[in-house]
Amino acid sequence: MNREWIEKQWQGAELGDKRLVKRAIKIGNACLETPGGSLPEKFGSWGNTKGAYRFFNANGVSHKALQKVHNKNVVQAASETQKMVLFIQDGSELIYNTHKCSHGLGPTADAFGQGIMFHTALAVEWTKNHAPMVIGVAKQTPWIRPEYSEDKKSKEQEEKESQVWLNTLKDIGRPPSGCQWVSVGDRGNDIYDYVVGAVDEGWDLVVRAKHDRTVVVDDKKARLKAWIRSLEPKGDYKLDLRARGEKFSRIAELKVCWGQALLQPPQGKAGKSISVTYVRAYDPEDEDLEWILVTTLKVDSVEDALTVVQIYEQRWIIEEYHKCLKTGCRIEDAQLKTGKRLLALLGILGIVATQLLKLRDLSRQQPDRPAKEVIEKEIIDIVKSKYNLKGEISLRELWRRIAMLGGFLGRKSDGNPGWQTIWKGWLRIQDILVGMAMVKNCG
Repeated sequence: MNREWIEKQWQGAELGDKRLVKRAIKIGNACLETPGGSLPEKFGSWGNTKGAYRFFNANGVSHKALQKVHNKNVVQAASETQKMVLFIQDGSELIYNTHKCSHGLGPTADAFGQGIMFHTALAVEWTKNHAPMVIGVAKQTPWIRPEYSEDKKSKEQEEKESQVWLNTLKDIGRPPSGCQWVSVGDRGNDIYDYVVGAVDEGWDLVVRAKHDRTVVVDDKKARLKAWIRSLEPKGDYKLDLRARGEKFSRIAELKVCWGQALLQPPQGKAGKSISVTYVRAYDPEDEDLEWILVTTLKVDSVEDALTVVQIYEQRWIIEEYHKCLKTGCRIEDAQLKTGKRLLALLGILGIVATQLLKLRDLSRQQPDRPAKEVIEKEIIDIVKSKYNLKGEISLRELWRRIAMLGGFLGRKSDGNPGWQTIWKGWLRIQDILVGMAMVKNCG
């Protein structure tokens, strides 16, 4: 993997000791090379493993300190690109219910488990009709919920957590002049204070509506859902739906309409009206498939409305990020005994997961690029040997072959492999590398 990239993420990190910075780089390299392994599997020796445990427990090592340099690099890259940058926000949780010896954790979403809550803003470079490219984590906020038994205190905690959407944008900072930054969020992001605050901070946004609010249309009050559903469709959009549960993948034929409105403060709350556009994309044959999106972007045409739909469609990238972090990096399997250590591990793996997604993206954006420019020789050699390939291979060929190790059939009609098959194949590659290292050490 790209060791220079790893060094850039932690070089100059403020951890209180230069030796800790060197250890962070070493741990980052190990996590990138063997992301799915346990800590002993990652570090290869008991001495290195003990060093990692001491590192995660060091006073100057925290999630915030470990991600600060990376966050700065990501925001700088977002400021320099000429393309639109989507800051896709979402929350998730790390569950450690089976870790009976771990302490310093808190309730999870169901209030019964023990774990860590976290919220991420993933920066993604995007151009319409082109594959997106992950830049990295612009901001990640983890927290451990307190043990509350009173409903009032639980409500206070919920309100505090809802502020993380706007606080994230404030921490990233105002978009520089000439940059087009768009914050993208799901229904949990449909918060009046967030919309007002984002506009005040100079951000554009695309958010899926959750609440059936009162809006003002042509100087008249209306209920949002009844009004937007009364509008005639003006465009069509084909949505490539991935398989979920018992539902097969398919191409959905969506109808699209839009209208301008004034977003009002909630009843009984003081505040100003905000001019927004609501875009509705829906499948007339499937009542469960409906997106009602609120945006501050200009929508004066069908093309503008479809751009909003396409932007929201990119939200799935952060779901893949979470999947990479949990299933790929196996962060929930980490046998660390304190919340502090687990938070520090998230500080490193939260960054490593972005690089794994980025390598996958390169195979789509630069399919003909020689694999040797990005991927280590040992990995390329394993793939070439497995499939009896000769000569130089491209990134596209490499990732398709890796996905085939994970169950991807690789037929011409199959298109690009999905993240899960790529990841399964990648883990098989890592197992082979571990086996080769063991044989070498024994010899």
